[in-house]
Amino acid sequence: MYSEIRVRVCSPGDEAALALTGEATFLETFAGVLEGKNILVHCASAHSVECYRDWLSDSSYKLWLAEISPGNAPIGYMVVSPPELPLPDISDRDLELKRIYVFSRFQGKGLGRRLVKEAVIEARAREAKRLLLGVYVRNDAAISFYTRMGFRKLGYRQFNMGGQVCDDYIMGLML
Repeated sequence: MYSEIRVRVCSPGDEAALALTGEATFLETFAGVLEGKNILVHCASAHSVECYRDWLSDSSYKLWLAEISPGNAPIGYMVVSPPELPLPDISDRDLELKRIYVFSRFQGKGLGRRLVKEAVIEARAREAKRLLLGVYVRNDAAISFYTRMGFRKLGYRQFNMGGQVCDDYIMGLML
């Protein structure tokens, strides 16, 4: 059994762990829900080592890894970034919770809440007025979690996931 889960801010050198964790958690979340070939295409670009390397070198992005001991294996991660969401009132005072994923066997233990709290602390430190996110409209568990955390539906977008068009809600948390 494990003894401790720690959440830490990422730095250059973490891109391989982020890419693997990103691919694995995305596949675990959407296998059997979305087309497998589209998931693989999506992961090859959206979860590439190069993608995470670029984000780690961009000061407008902040990334976290959740690791379990012993051994410090990654079990989840999160990305906060400038917003890339189609809202009519988007501003430079908004931030996006671009990605937040935790392996299913570690869900329900408070780690997601811990990660969101870190994102809120970061957003407030940057004097953001809102923390925004996109969530797949059929991901009821995630929508319920975000709602419990205080996020509300603000809009809708279509998202290209490896050539497959998916529908997302845009949710926001006022800070």
